[in-house]
Amino acid sequence: MADPVTLTGATGFVGRAILAELRFRGIPVHAVSRHPGPAQTGVIWHRADLLRKEDRARVAGLAPLLIHAAWEVPHGSFWTAPSNTAWQAASLDLIRRFCAAGGTRVLALGTCAEYDAQIAGPWNEDRLIAPSTPYGQAKAELHCDLAAVCGTGLVWARLFHLYGPGEDRRRLVPSLIDAIRQGQPAEVRASGLIRDFASTAHVAHCIVTLLLSGATGAFDIGSGAARSLGALAQIIAGELSAPDLLRLSSPAQAAETAIMAPELHRLRAAIGPCDERPETALAAHVRADREATPSV
Repeated sequence: MADPVTLTGATGFVGRAILAELRFRGIPVHAVSRHPGPAQTGVIWHRADLLRKEDRARVAGLAPLLIHAAWEVPHGSFWTAPSNTAWQAASLDLIRRFCAAGGTRVLALGTCAEYDAQIAGPWNEDRLIAPSTPYGQAKAELHCDLAAVCGTGLVWARLFHLYGPGEDRRRLVPSLIDAIRQGQPAEVRASGLIRDFASTAHVAHCIVTLLLSGATGAFDIGSGAARSLGALAQIIAGELSAPDLLRLSSPAQAAETAIMAPELHRLRAAIGPCDERPETALAAHVRADREATPSV
């Protein structure tokens, strides 16, 4: 029988995919959320607001393994939200309590926004940490603090760009899907920018595999198959049979980074092949979204 896992943020955008992956593998889960989800085999729900000290104390010792996915990321505003500081402090306190209660291994979610986006060179775990936003700064500082608290019991997963079920409809992928389904022009500015977009299901698979491996330290997580924003939009429009609705423009603002694409060498060494092609995965997501979302 696999050791149980405590999963925070279990109903969030990434958390729900991680919960599905844990259940798929038959791993017992203590799922922590402000708003518990439906009853599921192998899942015990715990209602908790992790910004409250008493709630952190109550859930810290539930299981020997912890995946910490909880954080507030309201669309657009999370980059500069004051709540980033609160979540940094609450996360550190939760994981200190987890370790004190006998917890053995933590996987916490970081972000590619921890890196210096303006310097040249490859996007890998050796890249300079120099975040330009309060969100990236809070995550980077939390990583440093947790490395001191957890030592070799810490896995830090830096996520790149994502799409998946439950995504805010204002974000790139769902906004393009919605525009095309409404018969409206789907505009992509700076379509030449190169980005790595991975499905939350793929990211969840990588996260759970890392947790169960003997790997420690920081790992970038993405699809390993970066594409231009224009190419990604073409996959979406093609799946919806409406390439004529795309409006692609190339100019990018000077501050925009031309390429944000993780190398994933360290991740592959730890868990094996882990690439995901958007021509397959993004197209499948568009089909699933069409079935799940009523026509407008």
